Amino acid sequence: MATQDTDPTAEFRKNQSWLYDSKPGAYVRKTAIGLLTLVVGAFILFPLYWMVVTAFKTTAEIQQIPPTVFPENFSLEGFRLVIESSIQAGGYAGLVQNLFGVTVSSAIDINLLGLVVSSLKVAVGAGLIAVVLGTGASYVLSRRDFRGKNLLMSLLLASLMFPGTAIMVPEWELISTLGLFNTHLALILIYGAMTAPFVVWLMKGFFDDFPDSIIEASRIDQCSAFETFWYVLVPMARNSLIASFIFAFLLAWNELVFALTLLDNSKFTVPPGLLTFVQGFNTQWNVVAAASIIVSIPVLAGLAYIQRYFVQGLTGGAIKG
Repeated sequence: MATQDTDPTAEFRKNQSWLYDSKPGAYVRKTAIGLLTLVVGAFILFPLYWMVVTAFKTTAEIQQIPPTVFPENFSLEGFRLVIESSIQAGGYAGLVQNLFGVTVSSAIDINLLGLVVSSLKVAVGAGLIAVVLGTGASYVLSRRDFRGKNLLMSLLLASLMFPGTAIMVPEWELISTLGLFNTHLALILIYGAMTAPFVVWLMKGFFDDFPDSIIEASRIDQCSAFETFWYVLVPMARNSLIASFIFAFLLAWNELVFALTLLDNSKFTVPPGLLTFVQGFNTQWNVVAAASIIVSIPVLAGLAYIQRYFVQGLTGGAIKG
């Protein structure tokens, strides 16, 4: 009895679990986790793989039954048709013929370069609005006490729970009243407002954890509240600001419903623009897949360059109440 009282592992050995405290249990647990990871990974990555292999198939092979898992006849037909369509729709056919002596003619009349430029304009604008407004609001909510502060934070959190389609009708009425229908500015304002609450919560976590000693030192140096915010806090919040901007940028880049509703064909961004490649039973899926890959390259390149700032920003400004 005395030995049991003095043995620190006695309680542990009394409550051992076969799954966690035996070699067979550990093997079963690791196998189950591995299989689950494999299934989830396949579920996520297989659509991307299928898009890539479809882009390098011919139209005849795509329509083949059963479908081929890997292209039997490697083809760049989809990429060629997308590029020819963009050159023709963008009005560059004459320039290409003069420079390279190549005549460009395409049955598809979609300017992919114009879609990418429109999406970049909207996504960058929405990201800047969300970061500017969200950062300023989060600084005030973090460093100032006022009546209704907790209620305001709750409302901002609740706004993140509403799907965008729930506010489609009032947004449409507002945009029409302001005369912004079929303009990129309408999307910039909507996307910026939709992502600003997330920026507030992310940046508030950073400002809450910011050392008070640094702020007090700036006040001793006769810095105003704005100067402290602009010259002290903002430079040190670079990673969190980049993470907030990336979040807002990606939401604006991928959003479909508002862009499809508020814009016509001439002003389309990438998501609704890609839908124009889908033409019922005459859809050339290798063209759709090739266009999807091409428009993803700028975003993937940018994210690959700044991904470390994104991870550091999310962990540095953890969301908390």
